[in-house]
Amino acid sequence: MLVIDISKLSVAERILWDYGITDPADIDLQVIAYGLGATIHVKPLDGCEARLVANEEKAVITVNSKSIPTRQRFSIAHELGHWQLDKGRGGFLCAKDDISPQNDASKEGEALANNFASQLILPDYLFGPIATAKPISLDAAEKIANLFKASITATSIKMVRKAAIPAWIVCHRQRGLAWFFKSPSCPEELYLNRDLHHDTDAFGLLYGPEDARTRYKLEDGTRWFSNREASRYQVRSQSMKLQDGTVLTVLSISK
Repeated sequence: MLVIDISKLSVAERILWDYGITDPADIDLQVIAYGLGATIHVKPLDGCEARLVANEEKAVITVNSKSIPTRQRFSIAHELGHWQLDKGRGGFLCAKDDISPQNDASKEGEALANNFASQLILPDYLFGPIATAKPISLDAAEKIANLFKASITATSIKMVRKAAIPAWIVCHRQRGLAWFFKSPSCPEELYLNRDLHHDTDAFGLLYGPEDARTRYKLEDGTRWFSNREASRYQVRSQSMKLQDGTVLTVLSISK
Protein backbone atom coordinates (compact mmCIF):
# COMPACT_ATOMS: atom_id res chain seq x y z
CA MET A 1 0.00 0.00 0.00
CA LEU A 2 1.25 3.47 -0.98
CA VAL A 3 1.90 5.66 2.08
CA ILE A 4 2.23 9.38 1.31
CA ASP A 5 2.97 12.47 3.37
CA ILE A 6 0.42 14.74 1.69
CA SER A 7 2.03 17.88 3.12
CA LYS A 8 5.13 17.23 0.99
CA LEU A 9 3.28 16.88 -2.31
CA SER A 10 3.76 19.50 -5.01
CA VAL A 11 0.81 21.36 -6.53
CA ALA A 12 0.68 18.95 -9.47
CA GLU A 13 1.05 15.86 -7.26
CA ARG A 14 -1.76 17.05 -5.00
CA ILE A 15 -4.05 17.21 -8.03
CA LEU A 16 -3.22 13.59 -8.86
CA TRP A 17 -3.61 12.51 -5.26
CA ASP A 18 -7.02 14.19 -5.06
CA TYR A 19 -8.05 12.04 -8.02
CA GLY A 20 -6.90 8.95 -6.13
CA ILE A 21 -4.14 8.13 -8.64
CA THR A 22 -1.78 5.44 -7.35
CA ASP A 23 -0.69 3.91 -10.66
CA PRO A 24 1.06 5.58 -13.64
CA ALA A 25 -1.48 4.05 -16.03
CA ASP A 26 -4.23 6.12 -14.39
CA ILE A 27 -2.70 9.52 -15.21
CA ASP A 28 -5.24 10.56 -17.87
CA LEU A 29 -4.49 14.19 -18.70
CA GLN A 30 -7.70 14.69 -20.67
CA VAL A 31 -9.80 13.65 -17.66
CA ILE A 32 -7.67 15.65 -15.23
CA ALA A 33 -7.86 18.75 -17.43
CA TYR A 34 -11.63 18.44 -17.76
CA GLY A 35 -12.00 18.10 -14.01
CA LEU A 36 -10.01 21.28 -13.50
CA GLY A 37 -12.15 23.18 -16.01
CA ALA A 38 -9.91 22.97 -19.08
CA THR A 39 -10.84 21.76 -22.56
CA ILE A 40 -8.16 20.14 -24.75
CA HIS A 41 -8.04 20.53 -28.53
CA VAL A 42 -5.49 18.77 -30.75
CA LYS A 43 -4.97 20.37 -34.16
CA PRO A 44 -2.15 21.61 -36.42
CA LEU A 45 -0.33 24.67 -35.07
CA ASP A 46 2.28 26.78 -36.83
CA GLY A 47 4.96 28.56 -34.85
CA CYS A 48 4.10 27.06 -31.47
CA GLU A 49 3.70 23.72 -29.72
CA ALA A 50 0.76 24.70 -27.54
CA ARG A 51 -1.63 27.53 -26.82
CA LEU A 52 -3.54 28.48 -23.68
CA VAL A 53 -6.51 30.83 -23.44
CA ALA A 54 -7.93 31.10 -19.93
CA ASN A 55 -9.60 33.04 -17.18
CA GLU A 56 -9.81 32.16 -13.49
CA GLU A 57 -12.48 29.49 -14.02
CA LYS A 58 -12.05 28.01 -17.49
CA ALA A 59 -9.26 27.28 -19.94
CA VAL A 60 -8.87 26.10 -23.52
CA ILE A 61 -5.60 24.34 -24.36
CA THR A 62 -4.65 23.60 -27.95
CA VAL A 63 -1.70 21.32 -28.71
CA ASN A 64 0.05 20.66 -31.98
CA SER A 65 -1.28 17.54 -33.70
CA LYS A 66 1.94 17.34 -35.73
CA SER A 67 3.97 16.59 -32.58
CA ILE A 68 4.61 13.08 -31.28
CA PRO A 69 2.24 11.81 -28.53
CA THR A 70 4.72 12.25 -25.66
CA ARG A 71 5.40 15.83 -26.75
CA GLN A 72 1.64 16.52 -26.92
CA ARG A 73 1.24 15.04 -23.45
CA PHE A 74 4.00 17.20 -21.97
CA SER A 75 2.58 20.27 -23.75
CA ILE A 76 -0.85 19.70 -22.16
CA ALA A 77 0.74 19.37 -18.73
CA HIS A 78 2.93 22.45 -19.38
CA GLU A 79 -0.09 24.63 -20.26
CA LEU A 80 -2.02 23.30 -17.27
CA GLY A 81 0.96 24.43 -15.23
CA HIS A 82 0.76 27.95 -16.60
CA TRP A 83 -2.94 28.07 -15.78
CA GLN A 84 -2.82 26.51 -12.33
CA LEU A 85 0.19 28.54 -11.22
CA ASP A 86 -0.95 31.85 -12.70
CA LYS A 87 -4.75 31.83 -12.98
CA GLY A 88 -6.39 34.94 -14.34
CA ARG A 89 -3.86 35.70 -17.10
CA GLY A 90 -5.26 35.74 -20.60
CA GLY A 91 -3.11 33.11 -22.20
CA PHE A 92 0.22 31.77 -23.44
CA LEU A 93 1.75 30.77 -26.75
CA CYS A 94 4.53 28.26 -26.08
CA ALA A 95 7.07 27.43 -28.77
CA LYS A 96 9.12 24.24 -28.81
CA ASP A 97 12.03 25.95 -27.06
CA ASP A 98 9.75 27.27 -24.31
CA ILE A 99 8.79 23.71 -23.36
CA SER A 100 12.36 22.41 -23.75
CA PRO A 101 14.81 21.84 -20.88
CA GLN A 102 17.29 24.53 -21.97
CA ASN A 103 14.91 27.24 -20.78
CA ASP A 104 14.54 25.94 -17.24
CA ALA A 105 17.12 28.42 -16.00
CA SER A 106 16.54 31.31 -18.38
CA LYS A 107 12.73 31.69 -18.29
CA GLU A 108 11.28 31.53 -14.82
CA GLY A 109 7.65 31.15 -15.95
CA GLU A 110 8.48 28.43 -18.46
CA ALA A 111 10.70 26.68 -15.92
CA LEU A 112 7.87 26.60 -13.38
CA ALA A 113 5.48 25.24 -16.00
CA ASN A 114 8.02 22.59 -17.00
CA ASN A 115 8.44 21.52 -13.39
CA PHE A 116 4.65 21.34 -12.95
CA ALA A 117 4.42 19.21 -16.11
CA SER A 118 7.14 16.86 -14.88
CA GLN A 119 5.35 16.40 -11.55
CA LEU A 120 2.00 15.84 -13.26
CA ILE A 121 3.31 13.22 -15.70
CA LEU A 122 6.10 11.77 -13.56
CA PRO A 123 5.00 12.47 -9.97
CA ASP A 124 7.68 11.88 -7.38
CA TYR A 125 5.45 9.75 -5.16
CA LEU A 126 5.07 7.20 -7.97
CA PHE A 127 8.36 7.74 -9.80
CA GLY A 128 10.61 7.31 -6.75
CA PRO A 129 9.62 3.75 -5.82
CA ILE A 130 9.81 2.64 -9.45
CA ALA A 131 13.19 4.24 -10.23
CA THR A 132 14.91 3.22 -6.98
CA ALA A 133 17.87 0.87 -7.51
CA LYS A 134 17.67 1.12 -11.31
CA PRO A 135 20.87 2.07 -13.17
CA ILE A 136 21.23 5.63 -14.47
CA SER A 137 20.87 4.66 -18.12
CA LEU A 138 18.71 5.45 -21.12
CA ASP A 139 17.63 1.81 -21.24
CA ALA A 140 16.22 2.07 -17.72
CA ALA A 141 14.69 5.48 -18.47
CA GLU A 142 12.90 4.06 -21.51
CA LYS A 143 11.25 1.32 -19.45
CA ILE A 144 10.05 3.85 -16.89
CA ALA A 145 8.95 6.27 -19.63
CA ASN A 146 6.74 3.58 -21.14
CA LEU A 147 4.95 3.12 -17.80
CA PHE A 148 4.22 6.84 -17.49
CA LYS A 149 3.66 7.54 -21.23
CA ALA A 150 6.44 10.08 -21.02
CA SER A 151 9.41 10.91 -23.22
CA ILE A 152 12.82 9.38 -22.56
CA THR A 153 14.23 12.91 -22.22
CA ALA A 154 11.78 14.00 -19.51
CA THR A 155 12.18 10.67 -17.70
CA SER A 156 15.98 10.83 -17.84
CA ILE A 157 15.96 14.37 -16.43
CA LYS A 158 13.79 13.24 -13.53
CA MET A 159 15.97 10.15 -12.98
CA VAL A 160 19.14 12.23 -12.80
CA ARG A 161 17.67 14.95 -10.59
CA LYS A 162 16.43 12.35 -8.10
CA ALA A 163 19.53 10.13 -8.23
CA ALA A 164 21.22 9.24 -4.95
CA ILE A 165 24.59 8.98 -6.71
CA PRO A 166 26.49 11.59 -8.74
CA ALA A 167 24.75 11.73 -12.12
CA TRP A 168 24.30 14.10 -15.07
CA ILE A 169 22.11 14.37 -18.14
CA VAL A 170 23.80 16.28 -20.94
CA CYS A 171 22.56 17.44 -24.34
CA HIS A 172 25.07 18.37 -27.04
CA ARG A 173 24.63 19.90 -30.46
CA GLN A 174 27.42 20.37 -32.98
CA ARG A 175 28.04 23.88 -31.61
CA GLY A 176 28.67 22.41 -28.15
CA LEU A 177 26.80 21.89 -24.89
CA ALA A 178 23.10 22.79 -25.19
CA TRP A 179 21.93 22.10 -21.62
CA PHE A 180 22.49 19.80 -18.65
CA PHE A 181 21.13 18.81 -15.25
CA LYS A 182 22.88 17.05 -12.39
CA SER A 183 22.02 15.26 -9.16
CA PRO A 184 22.57 16.96 -5.78
CA SER A 185 25.55 14.75 -4.91
CA CYS A 186 27.75 15.62 -7.92
CA PRO A 187 31.31 16.60 -6.93
CA GLU A 188 31.77 20.35 -7.13
CA GLU A 189 35.23 19.97 -8.62
CA LEU A 190 33.92 18.38 -11.83
CA TYR A 191 33.04 20.58 -14.80
CA LEU A 192 31.50 19.16 -17.95
CA ASN A 193 33.34 19.51 -21.24
CA ARG A 194 31.60 22.03 -23.49
CA ASP A 195 32.33 19.90 -26.57
CA LEU A 196 32.11 16.15 -26.93
CA HIS A 197 35.41 14.30 -26.68
CA HIS A 198 36.27 12.65 -29.99
CA ASP A 199 36.84 9.29 -28.25
CA THR A 200 33.26 9.07 -26.94
CA ASP A 201 30.56 7.12 -28.73
CA ALA A 202 28.39 10.22 -28.36
CA PHE A 203 30.76 12.11 -30.68
CA GLY A 204 30.16 9.51 -33.39
CA LEU A 205 26.40 9.85 -32.94
CA LEU A 206 26.51 13.64 -33.16
CA TYR A 207 28.30 13.63 -36.50
CA GLY A 208 26.76 10.41 -37.82
CA PRO A 209 23.90 10.31 -40.34
CA GLU A 210 21.39 8.19 -38.43
CA ASP A 211 19.53 8.08 -35.12
CA ALA A 212 20.98 5.47 -32.78
CA ARG A 213 21.71 4.60 -29.16
CA THR A 214 25.04 3.53 -27.71
CA ARG A 215 25.50 0.72 -25.23
CA TYR A 216 25.75 1.40 -21.51
CA LYS A 217 29.50 1.46 -20.86
CA LEU A 218 32.33 2.49 -18.54
CA GLU A 219 34.58 5.38 -19.63
CA ASP A 220 37.43 7.44 -18.27
CA GLY A 221 36.26 10.64 -16.58
CA THR A 222 38.58 12.79 -18.72
CA ARG A 223 36.32 12.14 -21.71
CA TRP A 224 33.50 14.04 -20.02
CA PHE A 225 35.06 16.46 -17.53
CA SER A 226 37.64 19.19 -18.06
CA ASN A 227 39.39 19.45 -14.66
CA ARG A 228 42.55 17.67 -13.57
CA GLU A 229 40.48 15.79 -10.98
CA ALA A 230 38.56 14.08 -13.81
CA SER A 231 41.21 11.38 -14.11
CA ARG A 232 40.27 10.13 -10.64
CA TYR A 233 36.83 9.06 -11.83
CA GLN A 234 35.32 6.30 -13.93
CA VAL A 235 32.01 7.22 -15.54
CA ARG A 236 29.17 5.06 -16.80
CA SER A 237 27.53 6.57 -19.86
CA GLN A 238 24.90 5.98 -22.50
CA SER A 239 23.93 8.27 -25.36
CA MET A 240 21.25 8.56 -28.01
CA LYS A 241 20.63 10.85 -30.98
CA LEU A 242 17.35 12.76 -30.86
CA GLN A 243 15.10 13.71 -33.76
CA ASP A 244 16.43 17.28 -33.79
CA GLY A 245 19.99 16.05 -34.33
CA THR A 246 21.20 16.69 -30.77
CA VAL A 247 22.74 13.94 -28.66
CA LEU A 248 21.45 13.13 -25.18
CA THR A 249 23.79 11.45 -22.68
CA VAL A 250 23.28 10.21 -19.13
CA LEU A 251 26.35 9.90 -16.93
CA SER A 252 26.97 8.50 -13.48
CA ILE A 253 30.10 8.00 -11.43
CA SER A 254 30.86 4.31 -11.09
CA LYS A 255 31.35 2.88 -7.64
